[in-house]
Amino acid sequence: MNKLRAVGLLGTGSAVPERILTNQDLERMVDTSDEWIRTRTGILERRICAPDEAASDLAAESARKALEHAKVDPQEIELLIVATVSQDTLCPATACYVQEQLGIKACAAFDLNAACTGFIYGITVAKAYI
Repeated sequence: MNKLRAVGLLGTGSAVPERILTNQDLERMVDTSDEWIRTRTGILERRICAPDEAASDLAAESARKALEHAKVDPQEIELLIVATVSQDTLCPATACYVQEQLGIKACAAFDLNAACTGFIYGITVAKAYI
């Protein structure tokens, strides 16, 4: 008998850099306006990483929150996928840095570079591995 295994999200987490760059800040730097930016992009502000902050730091913080929310021990993780086009380095993968920050001893870890659709591709790939 073919038994299907349910797949779902158990927890979520997020992290953003502390430094905020607003449209008003940009108005003082270049010839633009808040109205021009908002009407064309919908962007009100953007977050800027500190010089010593990398994508892996934000990913690890997000992962810690998601694991806590799901009540899952990091050592239970068997596959770590980081969907990003803002990787720390090309090699090793950003996922390897996240794996190290989370203290996960044994799991496969790789980056998935798919830009805006990264989350969808990441979920699809994770489901395929399950």
